[in-house]
Amino acid sequence: MLALLLNRGYKRAITSRLDGSNPHAAVPDGGRTQQIFLMAMFALMGKVAKLDGRVTSAEVKYASTIMQVLGLSTIERQKAINYFDQGKQPNADVLSCVMELAAAIGKNSALANLFLKIHIRHAFVKGELRLKEKVLLRDVAELLGFDRAAFLSMCNEMQGNTGSKQTRTRNFLHNAYRVLQLEPDVEDGEIRRAYLRMMSRYHPDKLVRDNLTEESLKQAQEKSMAIRTAYETVCGFRKIRA
Repeated sequence: MLALLLNRGYKRAITSRLDGSNPHAAVPDGGRTQQIFLMAMFALMGKVAKLDGRVTSAEVKYASTIMQVLGLSTIERQKAINYFDQGKQPNADVLSCVMELAAAIGKNSALANLFLKIHIRHAFVKGELRLKEKVLLRDVAELLGFDRAAFLSMCNEMQGNTGSKQTRTRNFLHNAYRVLQLEPDVEDGEIRRAYLRMMSRYHPDKLVRDNLTEESLKQAQEKSMAIRTAYETVCGFRKIRA
């Protein structure tokens, strides 16, 4: 009980940063709780990232983003990186860290909830929640005071958010190809040719010479902007120079 009463200011500040209610909250010294939180947060991140044998740049970027959200100092950031690297080791006992964390922040607390959601979201960085990751995070959830139903609900929520984002991206890209009157499997070299062809047809400077009405010119401007946006979207997706 005493552990839960200690460092309440630190826990409140970290909670408000992570849930977005006060992203710039001043974070007081959290003492032992702060050490346990950093160790559990980033050791578990390293463990989850390495479970499939490889750590991607997206996972490293995600960990870096969490460091920024937490407002870590240079020294704390280096500690977090070290914990991440330790978590990647095959014999790393991250569940012991989580057990300590649960005692420090309270089971089923708001901070415990945020901690778990951060790691579920991290597991989806590679696109899906694999079985090994799911088993590990289910154990983490239990240590933090969340039953199977609550854990699965969080997973479904994160999966839905990830799926919606991927769907929006896919639809946006499909529309870009449609604007350029191209098929998605077209060769890279044809993209710029299609862009130039479309712009020569709809560019407002050309249409001014045709004595079009003001409304027609406005539509042409909108069309040329759509063509330019579509071109930049496709080039960005394919990582070719626009």
